[in-house]
Amino acid sequence: MDNKQYITQLSRRATLNYKETQLLVNSTIAMITEVLSQNDSLAIPAFGTFSTDKRDEYIAVDPQSGHRMLYPPSISPKFTPGTILTKSISNQ
Repeated sequence: MDNKQYITQLSRRATLNYKETQLLVNSTIAMITEVLSQNDSLAIPAFGTFSTDKRDEYIAVDPQSGHRMLYPPSISPKFTPGTILTKSISNQ
């Protein structure tokens, strides 16, 4: 399912027009992005938790050339599904 199909189906379920639903979806994504950019987490009951995963810098060796490379620290988004979501998917 792509974004357009998702918004169309959501607008039907929520009895909103397409533009309102699109604004709602975009606002939700912007809010999640804002929370994660502040290194905070967002828990949505029965759905899951959005958080960030921090990696420290590390040194790796290229096996072909033998050169050592320093990789900088990084932060990536992480999603952990909730128990209710996991159970509802496994029951189907």
